[in-house]
This record gives sequence, structure tokens and C-alpha cells, in this order.
Amino acid sequence: MLFMTYFELGDGMPERQRLKIAEKVVSSGKFPPKGVSVIRWDITPDGWGVGLFEAGTAEDAMRIVNIWRAAAPGFFRCTKTAPAMPVEDDMSISVGLVRALAQRRPSRPKAG
Repeated sequence: MLFMTYFELGDGMPERQRLKIAEKVVSSGKFPPKGVSVIRWDITPDGWGVGLFEAGTAEDAMRIVNIWRAAAPGFFRCTKTAPAMPVEDDMSISVGLVRALAQRRPSRPKAG
């Protein structure tokens, strides 16, 4: 299953400390966690970014973000992770829903 994470790095952590933590996490072999395949992991100059990854279970998806929290509380200021899909696939689903709803006849309120 595809997941996307939006993240913002914590403001209170010096860059040197953040880099040491990143080196520790990556060299430990715990990132990415077993069962997770990182497709992209991008960051902006302002310290926010997105990650796109495949995970077999929700538990695996939790591990990819929580490894950083466990290694260094405050590493992230915030994260948002959710299942994701290509926009084209979502549009196909939405078109089907709109068509199905359009075919339903509105019910008339009962008199009385």
C-alpha cells in the first residue's frame, strides 16, 4: 500500500545534531524499516518535506516515522501520514461515485 508523509523538522534542534541522528538511524539498518520501500524522501530549504513509500501494513508505516521520534524527540515539529494513490486513480473512483449518485432518484417526503 502506498503512503505519503508530510513533515516539518523541529526548529529547536541544531543542524549538526540532526545530521548525527540521521547518520545513526540510517547506519543502524533500521531505516527504512523492514517491510517498507522508500520511493521518495524529499526536503525543502525551509525544513519541510514529503516522503512517499510503500508499506505492507499500517504498523510498517508507523515505524518509518516513529524511528526518527525514538532516536530524537523533537526531530520533527509535525508529521502527517496517510494512505495515498495517484490522482488519476482517485479521479476514476470519484467519477464512479458521482455517476452512481446522479442515478439515484430523490425521494419525496411523505405527506402528513
